Amino acid sequence: MANYARIELHLHLDGSLSVRWAYEKALQRKIIEKSCSFRDFYNMVFRDNTQPHSVSINKFDLMCDLLQTPEDLSEAAYDLSRRLYSLGIWYAEIRFASQQHMKKGLKQKEALLAVISGTKKAMKEVPITVQVIDCMMHKGSSALFNEAQNVETIEAVRDLRKDGACGIDLAGYENNCDFSEYASLFQYAKSLGIPCTVHAGEMGIGSHVIDALNWGVDRIGHGVNCIQKTEYLERVVSSRIPLELCVTSNVKRDMNYGNHAVLSLMEAGAVVTLNSDNMMFARTCCANEHFQMKMLGVTDQTLKQCAMNAVQAAFCDEDTKNRLKEKIEKEEHA
Repeated sequence: MANYARIELHLHLDGSLSVRWAYEKALQRKIIEKSCSFRDFYNMVFRDNTQPHSVSINKFDLMCDLLQTPEDLSEAAYDLSRRLYSLGIWYAEIRFASQQHMKKGLKQKEALLAVISGTKKAMKEVPITVQVIDCMMHKGSSALFNEAQNVETIEAVRDLRKDGACGIDLAGYENNCDFSEYASLFQYAKSLGIPCTVHAGEMGIGSHVIDALNWGVDRIGHGVNCIQKTEYLERVVSSRIPLELCVTSNVKRDMNYGNHAVLSLMEAGAVVTLNSDNMMFARTCCANEHFQMKMLGVTDQTLKQCAMNAVQAAFCDEDTKNRLKEKIEKEEHA
């Protein structure tokens, strides 16, 4: 069976840590008691996933607490990059929110540089290309609540574009406030020439996807709720905006992949890419996402197209895209 699970565009660092690494780091940093066994920690990490998104999203807090020094951020990014290579990934964009890693005095640029340094170390050892997306965050009841921090996120990426920072995102609980309040931040990022993606239409209403399209973003994270109205779906299809679908992550409450909008989006002609989102929390990887699509009856040709969509949508240069396309073509005929 062909395996086109080679490109990963939507992957959160804090949601994709090695559980064993996280456990040992939590003991070392005294975030958990010495009496906490690995099994206890494992159960803590994978606690009840039937909670609403507004509650379950707090599971990232513990992982962020583990990543508050340059050393830990770099080590985590290095480990994840190496694991991605072991899973057959050729190109990945790892995302995290630098403003979530300032509890011990780090500046956002310092946190971003630490993650980049971990990916660079891995790339010296294994043939994988990894870039980093920095996420702005939804916080408070208004976008003004952390606007200064979100501007700092944009400017950290601006300063490190040539060093491995490839774009920005907006993550967190998207129903906190009026989604349209974030428009000016994306306008600022676009004015600086920074590629943009945004979590939209995952937890919230489908119109958030339309908001994001109106901001001129380059990709949509998830976007599955665009199927709520025909006019939303038609706009997504006609715009040819790449969707970063993360199927297992979104169906984890019942694991019924047939309940996800992925097939409807493929059938409608949307530009679909397949990603894992949070390898640890969702207990998945890109290869599993492709396998689950095969179980739904998706053909190898469609999966290849998803991979090609990911290459075309990647925030990398044309030489890298051409190299990745050639490798996918060669794999088909291997």
